[in-house]
Amino acid sequence: MAKYRVAVVGGAGTWGRFYMQAYAAHPDCEIIALVDQAKDRRQAFADHFGAKAVFDSVEDLFAQEVPDIVSAIVPVGQNRPIVLACAEAGVRVVSCEKPLAVELSHADEIVRVCRERGTLFGCGQSRWITPYMPQVIDWIKAGNIGALTGATIPVGLPVEVSGGGCVQLSALRMVTGMDVDWVEGHTLDPIPRYVAYPHGPDVEKDCPAYGRVGLSGGIECDIPAPPEKQNRPSSFLAVEGEEGRVFLSSPQPVLLQGKGASLSPVFPEFLEGPPPENQMFSGRIESLIHAHETDEDPPSSGADYAHALEVAMAFVRSAAEGGRRIELPFEDRSLRLYPALYREKGGDVAGWESIGYAGPPDLPT
Repeated sequence: MAKYRVAVVGGAGTWGRFYMQAYAAHPDCEIIALVDQAKDRRQAFADHFGAKAVFDSVEDLFAQEVPDIVSAIVPVGQNRPIVLACAEAGVRVVSCEKPLAVELSHADEIVRVCRERGTLFGCGQSRWITPYMPQVIDWIKAGNIGALTGATIPVGLPVEVSGGGCVQLSALRMVTGMDVDWVEGHTLDPIPRYVAYPHGPDVEKDCPAYGRVGLSGGIECDIPAPPEKQNRPSSFLAVEGEEGRVFLSSPQPVLLQGKGASLSPVFPEFLEGPPPENQMFSGRIESLIHAHETDEDPPSSGADYAHALEVAMAFVRSAAEGGRRIELPFEDRSLRLYPALYREKGGDVAGWESIGYAGPPDLPT
């Protein structure tokens, strides 16, 4: 029998279907519920992936059963009520997608309530963006390049500093083990498909960004202006240590050890085998199961993404003041940063074409 009872909220969505697929393939998981308001397609998704029941809301689900694990793959505006409802109901492990929230106080509340209720909370997939990334993070933390002396996000934050850039910013926190203490930021014009529509000032609108951040360990991370798409480097994130450098890249990371002229590539044993298939989703699910078994917060956590949201806000506010250094954390927790309408409301509300899709997602073939 399956070990873990799982519910997927938004399982008939573009990314929700990939979570459904990964859970359905896992031998220790049983999808007991698909929660989705897309009544025109949700039953077909439930039947395809073997979900036992379909519900309109998590409240309807919890009236009958409380799962062990809930993955909420919903627009940003729904993260807070759904995650809080899961924590209040006693769900052991919950995850949601990025960005975590629009308002800083809401991100704080989600993380706080989950901790108070003993709910282990994951967000996004920053730990699995490049091949072998979990192994490389562990390799760095084992001291294989010595104490860290610097970091770089080579591609900048080319689409949105929050909606997309939160992945790199939270990964920076995971790889270095450091928080961002200050930000000197600059912004660029929004990408047409990723335009936010808040009723407020420009400092509340997500947009591309670049600049420099200072980390709590006393090092800095350079984030250059995004290059033209055809000239973008393959490295997602790079770190430098006293005894080497690491480039988290595709199709394979570049690991260098040594100093000066002796700096040379190395190939740890974990690079000998192929990376897992469907790494982002299978890795996320394994992390949630591991959290349930160990009573530890999953990597790529809600706290990581709450911090990334605050850093993103600092970029936009620094840019509005000519790149002035912004110290973190903010005292004002009511600050907001609106993502693209698609991220905030979802394709069924904002329109699928707003993000370049032809229409609602189809079942996998």
